[in-house]
Amino acid sequence: MSFSYPPQGKTAIITGGSSGIGLSCAKALVAAGWNVVVSGRREAALQTAVQEIEATSNSATASGKAAYLAGDASKEQDVIDLFDFTVKTFGTVSLVFCNAGISPPATLIEDSNFADWQAAVNTNLSSTFLCSREAFRKMKDNGGGRIIINGSISAHVPRPDSAAYTASKHGVTGLTKSLALDGRKYNISLSQIDIGNASSDMTTKMTTGPGVKQADGSFKHEPVISRDIVAAEVRSIAELPLEVSKLWVTILASGMPSMVGRG
Repeated sequence: MSFSYPPQGKTAIITGGSSGIGLSCAKALVAAGWNVVVSGRREAALQTAVQEIEATSNSATASGKAAYLAGDASKEQDVIDLFDFTVKTFGTVSLVFCNAGISPPATLIEDSNFADWQAAVNTNLSSTFLCSREAFRKMKDNGGGRIIINGSISAHVPRPDSAAYTASKHGVTGLTKSLALDGRKYNISLSQIDIGNASSDMTTKMTTGPGVKQADGSFKHEPVISRDIVAAEVRSIAELPLEVSKLWVTILASGMPSMVGRG
């Protein structure tokens, strides 16, 4: 059986789309002709993001359109509303980039508070589950689709004092594996992109002050890459035919402590 992709046009949802990696990916997809709905908690930031996307799209080419809906990706009804809004606005959902995430401050486990744990699990893991569930509901009757999940190097190898973040991201990896299996019967393809030190508000501390804590307890600066490089990779994955599965991608700054050692 042959499937055309994307079905009925190219439409993507990006959570955490008002800034950082999410916004860069939205710009790259719109420039490639995708319609994109960006979502996040801050409506004013989303309005600004859509203006930025429209300003940087090339009207001389077949650029897509951008829209936004404010909401919390860790809340079930907000996620349902997001997917319904996207279908109402653009007719379909062919791609979902589960990008919403937070990184609690590095804290000794014995000094950690439960609220930080819950926030990390809710934002990093529960939001990914909710968005993936809604993606399955929309995609399975529409010929399939693709879900890209923003993992982390910490989805495989931890940093010091990061129990909540690391556990939530390890959970994301398990979810990716399970969804990749469950998606086969619906022609829904899964990808997880594990990003190391792409420029964002979260990486400022890596290049300023004392740097970040290493496994041996020392503090060091670490190299950072442009998030536009990540956006190019996300666009590349997005435009693969569904017959191709690019399940795991690791993209990181050369020389950062990563899979081959944390300092």
